[in-house]
Amino acid sequence: MINTLIIDDDKGVLQSLEMLLTKEGHKVATAGRGDAGLLLAGQRDFDILFTDLRLPDMSGLDIVSQVKKSSPSTQIILITGFASIETAVEAIKLGAYDYLTKPLSTDKVRITVKRALEKTAMTEEITHLRQELSQCFGFENLIGKSPKMQEVFKIIRQTGGSDSNVLITGESGTGKELVARATHYNSSRKNSRFVPVNCGAISKDLIEAELFGYVKGAFTGAVRDKTGFLELASGGTLFLDEIGETTPDFQVKLLRVLQEGDFNKVGSPHSTNTNVRIIAATNRNLEKARSDGGFREDLFYRLNVISIHIPSLRQRREDIPLLVLHFLEKYSRKRAENKITGITPSAMEALMDHNYPGNVRELENAVEYAVAFSRGDEITSDDLPKSIRRREDSMPRIPLKPLKAARCEFERNFVMAALKECGGNISKTARLLDMHRQSLQQKIKELRIEFDLLKDD
Repeated sequence: MINTLIIDDDKGVLQSLEMLLTKEGHKVATAGRGDAGLLLAGQRDFDILFTDLRLPDMSGLDIVSQVKKSSPSTQIILITGFASIETAVEAIKLGAYDYLTKPLSTDKVRITVKRALEKTAMTEEITHLRQELSQCFGFENLIGKSPKMQEVFKIIRQTGGSDSNVLITGESGTGKELVARATHYNSSRKNSRFVPVNCGAISKDLIEAELFGYVKGAFTGAVRDKTGFLELASGGTLFLDEIGETTPDFQVKLLRVLQEGDFNKVGSPHSTNTNVRIIAATNRNLEKARSDGGFREDLFYRLNVISIHIPSLRQRREDIPLLVLHFLEKYSRKRAENKITGITPSAMEALMDHNYPGNVRELENAVEYAVAFSRGDEITSDDLPKSIRRREDSMPRIPLKPLKAARCEFERNFVMAALKECGGNISKTARLLDMHRQSLQQKIKELRIEFDLLKDD
């Protein structure tokens, strides 16, 4: 639906434009004064705005200036019976798309509106592509040669010809959103929007309004209509991260969307159709939540048509060197001087040995930290975060053995050192060790110390 606002004090122009645009499929609002028009523009987002140059209370140029500040995407078409080059130039400088002169030509109105909408679509697409491009730099989290990750890649490729819903499971930091994006861009919906929503980051009281949208007056603070994520993602993919954090009431309404393909905006009695693919993700055990009653069983089966499980990093340690080298290249580019060219074996070994409760995200943070603090051209163990850094002990590692054997070996070496210090003299050694002479002799016998070899020549 194209939302259009017409501001003109000429009732004939107002009515004829409203009739024409309504037939063309526009949802039209009208105002006879500038202040009334600005009030409407502040309550709703309009795709197209027609405004007369000369209004009873202000100039149409004032409308252009104010609306463009609050709604840059609105395409404004100026109407005037007093066309001049100066007026046109000033209007376009302020942000107007074009201007029309009275009497209005039906064909001219249609062509101008069509081109204005094409410009809006192109601007939105450019913005969308820029956002996607900036987020694609995180796609390296899917690097992996391990069998477990190769299986993930295989499933993503196999879903290319399917439009079924997908459920992605895995621990925090494993890259669930990146797998969702790869699934979207490998599908027939790749030319439409990918809309990510973190269900866990939205208040349970607001998630319904954010997903379905709402109409003006639906609740306190709803001063204008709002497009929800479902409508925004229509034709593309809606990614619902942390789906396990949603309430049972919300789950019922989401289930209806999956079953019927429509929904009601909050506060609206009218249903809105949508054509969207759902990809959901969670780090919770939905099987257990389902059996405990915390997650609807019917919704679980609707979402879990295609299942993708992402292994934790500790389950695919062979991928760590590939990820480390990629992150090194990524973050070393940000250093103005002393580019990082490598990593020492001990640092790589320390990174390989860590368990990574935060998974790939934790590894990336560790490499970024090391690059920031490294003073040389390669990462060393000392550059790593303390949680990962290896402590190089000055003493050699003591081989483990039974406690009784270790204690016996220590006592033997200790007594031998004392005897040697005292030249094999039993009395002196006993005084040094603060023990009776007879007890020392008994200990020497127990420890099988060759006493004669320790005497002075």
